[in-house]
Amino acid sequence: MVGLVIRESKEADVMEIIVQKYGGTSVNTSELRDIIYENLVKVKESGDKPVIVVSAMGRKGDPYATDSLLHLINDRKGYTREMDMLISCGEIISAAVVASHLREKGVKAIALSGGQAGILTDDTFGNSRIIEINPHKVLSLLEDGFIPVITGFQGITAQGDVTTLGRGGSDVSAVAIGAALKARWVEIFTDVDGVMSADPKIVKDAKLINTINYDEVFQLAEYGGKVIHPRAVEYAMNNNLTIKVLNARKYSTGKGTLISGGKVVNDDMITAIAHEHGKIQIKINMNKISDDIFDKIACKDISIDMINIFTDHAVFIINNTSYDNLEHLLLENGIDYHIEDECTKITLIGNKIRGVPGVMASVISSLKGKIEVLQTSDSHMTISLLVKTAVADEAINMLHARFKSIDI
Repeated sequence: MVGLVIRESKEADVMEIIVQKYGGTSVNTSELRDIIYENLVKVKESGDKPVIVVSAMGRKGDPYATDSLLHLINDRKGYTREMDMLISCGEIISAAVVASHLREKGVKAIALSGGQAGILTDDTFGNSRIIEINPHKVLSLLEDGFIPVITGFQGITAQGDVTTLGRGGSDVSAVAIGAALKARWVEIFTDVDGVMSADPKIVKDAKLINTINYDEVFQLAEYGGKVIHPRAVEYAMNNNLTIKVLNARKYSTGKGTLISGGKVVNDDMITAIAHEHGKIQIKINMNKISDDIFDKIACKDISIDMINIFTDHAVFIINNTSYDNLEHLLLENGIDYHIEDECTKITLIGNKIRGVPGVMASVISSLKGKIEVLQTSDSHMTISLLVKTAVADEAINMLHARFKSIDI
C-alpha cells in the first residue's frame, strides 16, 4: 500500500470533526437528503463539525450511478483518463445536489470535488491510490462555518488529471479525509444497522456486531463483506482512526458497529461469515505441465486462490471474469483441465480460530452431508469453503446456525 502523506495543520488540533460518508442509496431522493440534513444537525448540536462525503446517486440502472455512466463508453478494455473523467461525474452530481439541498434548508454547505478537497493521487486510472491529502482548504471552510460536501471515489494527479479510486472508493475517500482532518471518527452510513454476522438478505436472523477490530473487519471486507472497503480499513488502522458503521435512518437510536484497533471481548468462535459469488474451480493435469505455468498465469494478471498442488494435478479457483484469458493460456500451453463453474466461496472469520483443533471438522459436519464441499482452505483467522452457488444460501444459513450460539 502506498503510504498516505498528510500535511500537518494546527487548525485540525482545535476542531472536533466528524466525517460522515453516505452511499448511493442514501442520497438519491429528497427524503434521503432530508435524513442527511437531520443527521448533520445532530452532529452540530453536539458541538462537533460535520464533513460529508458522498457516492454517486443510486445503483446500476439509475441515470447517474457509476455503472450507468460506464455504459456511455463502448470501449471498456481498460480504464483511461477519459473514462475516469466520465465516471467521476456521478459523485460531482451527488455532491452538488446534496449541497444545494442543504443550502435550501439554511445550511452553509459547499460542494467540493476530490481535487478541490486536496486529494492527490497517482495516475493509475480506474484504481488510483491516494498519495497525499492537503486538508487546509477544508479546514478553512470549516472555520468559516461551511459544511463541506466532498465527492468520494476520486482525486487528482499532480498533472491535474481526474482519477478514480476503484470500486468502493468512497469509503477510502472518507477514511483518508478523516485521517487528514484528525477527525474524532468516521461514520459510514448504510441501509443496514451496521456490520452483521452474515448478509441479512440471506440470513434472516443475522446479528449486529457491536464491536469489531481492524483485523477481523479487514478479513470480512477482503472475503466479500460489502459494508466497507478493505483499503479504507488499512487507512483507519495506519492512522488509529475509529470508524462507526450506522444505519442512516437510525442515527439517534441505532447502536451500529464500532471498528477500532482495540481488543474485542468475544466468546464466539466465528465472528462473521462472508461470501463471494462468481468463482470457477479449475483442475489442471500436472503431468504435462511446465514448471513456470503459474508464472505465466500471473503475467496475464489472473489472480488465483485456494490453490492445492498434488503430485498429478493442481486445483485452484479464479473469478469468472478471468476465465477466457485463462482458457486461452491453458490451450496455448497444451494443458488438460476441468472446470466447475457457478461456484461460491464462503469464508468464516474469527480471531479464535487460530490453533483450535477440530474447527475445520466442525465446519464440515455442520453442513450435515447435505452440501458438497468442493474445496477448503484456512488461515490463522479464516476458514473458506467452495460450494456450488445453487446451494450457497443454504450452506451459509447452516453455518450461521451452527456458530451463532453466543451473543456477539
